[in-house]
Amino acid sequence: MADMSDEEREKTIAEEAAGWVARLSSRDATDEDRRRFAHWKAKDLAHAAAFKEMSILWRDLAQVPKSVAPHRGRRVAGAGVAGLLLLGCLGYMADETGVIDRYRSDFHTPVGMIGRFALDDGSIVTLNTDSAIQVKYDQTRRQIILLRGEAFFDVAPNPARPFVVSGERTEAIALGTHYAVKVGRHDEVMVEEGHVAVTFGSQRAVLEAGGMAELDDHGRLRTRTGDVAGLTSWRSGKLVFSGQPLGEVLAELDRYHRGRIVVLDDRASGLRVSGVFGAGNIDQVLRALEQSLPIRITRLAGWVTLVRSR
Repeated sequence: MADMSDEEREKTIAEEAAGWVARLSSRDATDEDRRRFAHWKAKDLAHAAAFKEMSILWRDLAQVPKSVAPHRGRRVAGAGVAGLLLLGCLGYMADETGVIDRYRSDFHTPVGMIGRFALDDGSIVTLNTDSAIQVKYDQTRRQIILLRGEAFFDVAPNPARPFVVSGERTEAIALGTHYAVKVGRHDEVMVEEGHVAVTFGSQRAVLEAGGMAELDDHGRLRTRTGDVAGLTSWRSGKLVFSGQPLGEVLAELDRYHRGRIVVLDDRASGLRVSGVFGAGNIDQVLRALEQSLPIRITRLAGWVTLVRSR
């Protein structure tokens, strides 16, 4: 792994750890498997840490309600097939649950929680639900890598060491400011105070207070103005919506909710929603929406929430 970047190395270790969890969890794991695993684990402290994270993930998967777990039926023949199925499940769930991002991170928050953290330079970062960052400071710049989710930064000024937040495809360079960066389908930057230079390849935009930038599906950096205070109201535990389609609202609520929220028809998805809701109790928000809109909500074993029009 000598020629790998830190990110590539971490991903490789996480994948190897998932493979070992899969192999050792199979019924026909051999003494030779266990000997080879012990050798792998002893080679690097990072191996042991990654295996622990993946083992916790597998334990959590085992607790998924049976009514939504895959039907086992006949026992799968062949440990190799079973191992591949388990590894695929681990890989998918690791991405969905963010376990690899949390393993790689310096600071992270679980689903439904918001965290505020002080950085070494005096800057403050507030992480939204299910978010994770890496901190890479050196003598020339202060870099934050947003691995998942959304973060708001109160940046301590230091012209000699620029403060740079790297999203999935963009970089947002603070010019002494307060701003938010969000990753997901698209990178998005929102400025509450000061100025931020957003770059993607040769494209560059400087945002002022109230300015927003987003990378579209065609790789173009789009800028606009918006209600940044409302869009970042999650910092105080509030979610603000103003005439937004229910589908978009539920996608946002889903970020704060364990399990999945699924809209079953376009009519329900297109209903407009306005209001201020608490981020700490999504079930209560769903009940309020059901009372005020022509929709019906069905919960399956506490894990999947279905929303349909009446």
